[in-house]
Amino acid sequence: MTFTFDRETAIVALEDGQFTIQASDVYRNPTGMAFGGWVAAIAAQAVEMHPERRGPLVSQQIIFMTGVGPGEVKLSVKLLRAGSSTQFWRVELSQNGAMTNAADIVTSTRRPTDIDYQVEMPVTKSPADSISLPSVNPVAPKWVTHYDQRIAKGMPFAVNESPEAIVWIKEADERPVDRVSLFSILDTPMPRTFFVTEKFRPGSTVTMATYIYASDEDLEAAGSDYMMLRVTGATVRNSATDGRAELWSKSGILLATSSQIGFFR
Repeated sequence: MTFTFDRETAIVALEDGQFTIQASDVYRNPTGMAFGGWVAAIAAQAVEMHPERRGPLVSQQIIFMTGVGPGEVKLSVKLLRAGSSTQFWRVELSQNGAMTNAADIVTSTRRPTDIDYQVEMPVTKSPADSISLPSVNPVAPKWVTHYDQRIAKGMPFAVNESPEAIVWIKEADERPVDRVSLFSILDTPMPRTFFVTEKFRPGSTVTMATYIYASDEDLEAAGSDYMMLRVTGATVRNSATDGRAELWSKSGILLATSSQIGFFR
């Protein structure tokens, strides 16, 4: 079986760290521009496929200079520096000769230690007791339908006590989670503006940072089951809003976190 995410992120290797792909029609926003999670994922995929990569993906910091529209997307990957266990990469995405995004990515081989601490996983409703997202927001972008999302806390387009929301999420076609798909999943949360006002306030992400803590064994155990995505925000003012996300396996392992800032009207 070919999963939707794998088909839509199937970049083609050219030569000398160059890759190409046609912008996805599936992971596209109503504006006609590509979903930012898809953009982050293909940047990660380019490093994942690079022949000089040694360790697994552990972090990405990406800037969104402009939207990625329909047509060919070119990716250029450069290894900036390599140590004994850690490599530092730069990925630049462009369309029609102009850069659209730049991502700094780290890969690293890490060893288990005798220290094993993480914050506590939030206590909330089960996926079965949560609200299916399509029934809450039927005018969502097309790509939303490729994620099975259940809202456990925080209603969009309502004045909540805070911008915090908790959603259970997994790929709708049961694709198991992996490192590349984490970069997309962590951009699925709606803007925090949606949780402090009943009015639709359009906006866009400017920069996003994602950090992966999961081992390969943690990801294998998470599989295709629901994961808990908790999102908070520190500010929604002066036309800017942030988002801070934690992604947990159903068994209680903190897989990854992310933070981003966006501008809204």
